[in-house]
Amino acid sequence: MPNTGAGERPESDMANVLITCGGRWVGLVLQMREAMRRVPALRGGRLLIADRAALNPAGCFADASLVVPEAADPLYVDHLVELCCRHAVRVVVPHLDIDLDRLAPHRERFAAAGATVVCPPPDLVDLCRDKRRFAAFAQEEGLPFPRAYAANGLREEMFPLFAKRRRGSASVGSGICRSLAEAQAALRHFPDLLFQEVIEGVEVSVDAYVSRAGECTVRVPRLRDRVVDGESVRSHTIRSPTASALADRTIGALARLGLRGPLNLQLFAGDRPTLIEVNARLGSASLLANMATGGRLFTSVLGEACGLASDGDPDDYQEGLHVYRFLGEVFHDGVQPLRIFPARGDGP
Repeated sequence: MPNTGAGERPESDMANVLITCGGRWVGLVLQMREAMRRVPALRGGRLLIADRAALNPAGCFADASLVVPEAADPLYVDHLVELCCRHAVRVVVPHLDIDLDRLAPHRERFAAAGATVVCPPPDLVDLCRDKRRFAAFAQEEGLPFPRAYAANGLREEMFPLFAKRRRGSASVGSGICRSLAEAQAALRHFPDLLFQEVIEGVEVSVDAYVSRAGECTVRVPRLRDRVVDGESVRSHTIRSPTASALADRTIGALARLGLRGPLNLQLFAGDRPTLIEVNARLGSASLLANMATGGRLFTSVLGEACGLASDGDPDDYQEGLHVYRFLGEVFHDGVQPLRIFPARGDGP
């Protein structure tokens, strides 16, 4: 690999932002570019996408798309560090769980190259990724959490139970098992499944931000009106005192452990608010919270990565703001885009 040591460029020249695993998340690109214009150190910088596909929708709307190996590749991190040096990257924004796993142990390598990775330390990433660890954390903090059942102790009278993978993503392997036979069949496909009681209630997703000072400055609850393959396609912001109170308790407990930056919480609201899980990253649907706060969420992410301080009232957001995400099309010849619908620059 080329030399990736610091000092190849003056830090003042490093004004670019790199979003990893860009793929199809065009909305994230467009809103992140708006946030760059609000951060003096990034104003005039370029927004870059890193993805294993040379042509991808997000890359067509970014300033450049950079090819990297898939995230599981042993050389993935080396390639990203090298790209940060070559392209004067100031901030790296991961938004997939696998990226947190891969990048968290190497934050100092990126810092030596002049780039800040928006990612918690490895132990906090693991705490949120490992659902067994997180369940123990919730119990220690007195946070309401579904009762768990060991796979080797399942009995017919316990069902139905909800199954989820210990370190799963995008709801892969998750679902209700209504009998012991269904659970055993699921375990043959995913031996790492955990089983929990089934909770009845309205599922709420909360996008939040913890400032460098350890204060929650953004906290936007929303209902996921339609979910496809684990991704929120339709969603709208709400006011929910019970959901916000549980979110605040959870965020406060994680902040005391040192968690800073963006996070997404999932919980059941209603008479018995119950925590489901926490993702220590920006989700693809966090653009709704960013819009509901007038761009404050993404501006906080980029600004604090550049050394600025963010503040704000977590209750300051627009209630009843809806998002309906849709697909676009990129036609290409395998090398260059030919037509894009909607086209770059199209707008209301």
